[in-house]
Amino acid sequence: MDTQKLTRDVKLLKTYALATTLVPIVALLCAFGKPDKPVRFGEITVERLNLVERDGTVKMVMSNKERFPQGVTIDGRHIDYKRPHPGMLFYNEKGEECGGLIFGGNKDENGKVAAGGHFSLDRFGQDQVIALNYQEQGGGYKAGLTFNDAPDESMAVLDARYQHASAEEQRKAVKEGKLGLTSRLYLGTTASRSSAMVMADQRGETRVMLVANTEQSTLDFKDSQGRTRLTIGVDKSNQPVLRFLDEAGKEVKTTGL
Repeated sequence: MDTQKLTRDVKLLKTYALATTLVPIVALLCAFGKPDKPVRFGEITVERLNLVERDGTVKMVMSNKERFPQGVTIDGRHIDYKRPHPGMLFYNEKGEECGGLIFGGNKDENGKVAAGGHFSLDRFGQDQVIALNYQEQGGGYKAGLTFNDAPDESMAVLDARYQHASAEEQRKAVKEGKLGLTSRLYLGTTASRSSAMVMADQRGETRVMLVANTEQSTLDFKDSQGRTRLTIGVDKSNQPVLRFLDEAGKEVKTTGL
């Protein structure tokens, strides 16, 4: 009789132990099983945060530099390259990268600063067509907004097509706008501390350049070969000037206004 009672007591203890273990686990799973229930945190410390849709499609990643995604995947093809910075990436409906933000900065043993920040938006299946940049190196810095052209074909297609191409073939493709980015407009400051606006044609040749600093303010118009042919401005003596130049850059007419 005592043996039967002992057996029942042991079964009761086992049942109790199992229940006390399962109840918190079930409660925790139920809590995570309610995606629409708001949860509030006073503070969260993470190394990487992934924002996803309910089907798992990634929409945004915030990460430190160690866990930051390396390279990019377009149309199932991974293009590998280093990304040694922390930041944030945005993703489109396909789950492919379409923009982002990176930043960083440090001083070397001599006190020289190397720093920068970059926010960009990408063309679908391609690279950045809008970029806001700050770069500092060796005592000088520049900051500005750049607009680029990107090829019609995706980065995956172009990477496959030109991965075995010669350097000359790649340069030719870039010049023709078939590979890489073509800068069309820059608006910002230069390393020499001037304010500048630079406009280029579809081939990337600079056609208009506006520069302002304490010495002068000039507006240059260039021909299809990138040669300055007309300058309008105010010189360092505060005198308005109009200059015409030939193909060799020789001044052919100067007019004081």
